[in-house]
Amino acid sequence: MSKKKAKLIIALVVVVGGMGALVYSSMQSTVTYYMKPSEILAKAASDGDAVYGERIRVGGVVINKTVEGSAATHKWKFMITDGDEQKIEPVAMKETAADNRVVVEYKGIVPDTFGEGVIAIADGVLDKNGIFTADTVLAKCPSKYEEAQQEDEGMAKKGAADKKAGRAAEEKN
Repeated sequence: MSKKKAKLIIALVVVVGGMGALVYSSMQSTVTYYMKPSEILAKAASDGDAVYGERIRVGGVVINKTVEGSAATHKWKFMITDGDEQKIEPVAMKETAADNRVVVEYKGIVPDTFGEGVIAIADGVLDKNGIFTADTVLAKCPSKYEEAQQEDEGMAKKGAADKKAGRAAEEKN
């Protein structure tokens, strides 16, 4: 192999290696781990240094009667607990154990669908006092919208059938 080819191969390896290192380092800084409240508290109890100050995404059901704050102040405090993500139901404090509740503090605008009994997902950090300080809060839409969507689809099919049969909407009255 000639010196020219060897230099070219070395240059390519350096460039590709450098690009790979840049991609890897940028991916590491944007990775956020998703945990349930019980998981984050168990990890904090076993190895707090691994959790405190690390960027985490925590999700769970907002516990009834724990939401404090207002849209005027943009300051919110609420508690979330582990929940069945397939079924959204109101959860009371007495129904949850202390080791699966996380207190979330958030400064900002919450989504319209946010409220008690809704699944909330918060991005932020857990401090040594057990308070999760979020910089983003998302809320899963309640399942009541799914039923309404199914009714709308049924009505759309019926309307298409009526149109195909030549019946106008006025004839039904």
